[in-house]
Amino acid sequence: MYTCCNCGTRFARFPRLQRFLHHVGITCEWCTKRHPVSVDGEPFGFLRHRHNGRGTYAEDQFEAWPYDTDEHPDHRDRVRYLNTRPKRADAMVDIAHWRSFLDRDEDDLSPVLAVVADETFYKYGPDMTDEQEAGFLDGTLDVYGVGILRPYAPPHRRRGQFYAAEETFTWGLIAPAGLEGIYTQQAPEPLAAHAPQL
Repeated sequence: MYTCCNCGTRFARFPRLQRFLHHVGITCEWCTKRHPVSVDGEPFGFLRHRHNGRGTYAEDQFEAWPYDTDEHPDHRDRVRYLNTRPKRADAMVDIAHWRSFLDRDEDDLSPVLAVVADETFYKYGPDMTDEQEAGFLDGTLDVYGVGILRPYAPPHRRRGQFYAAEETFTWGLIAPAGLEGIYTQQAPEPLAAHAPQL
């Protein structure tokens, strides 16, 4: 039996034994840290890492939450849980869908841009300069993927909802920190040259 150093979850070497073990109730900062997601620069929601208690067989890694200050001002820290997804970009899709549910016509087929933090990029590899490494360490630089979120077209049963068009994403783009978000018109200036045309 093992205990996860990340969140304190107990799990067994053999998957069929895991159902007999329970979460020990330890939640660390890494599990709960919020990653803000803005829409055109305005705060709208956030992503959060999640460890679902299944040890090395965990599939769901990112939770999507929108801010909901007007409708429920005193409910659950003024946020609303949406969904848990295996990919960061897919969690952003849920946030984009919630915005479209509030502000868009379901037959509006205009896509939006997504700027997603690239967590698979090795920031301290041999190709990084000393200045870039210093920027990663002090939080002034981050690595992103930029791509398009497209809505499903009628007569699809999920028409109006978004999905991440994987073929449009460009990954490994180094730019100032804090640019992750959804953009309905154009990408932020440091990433505009790498963004697909809407």
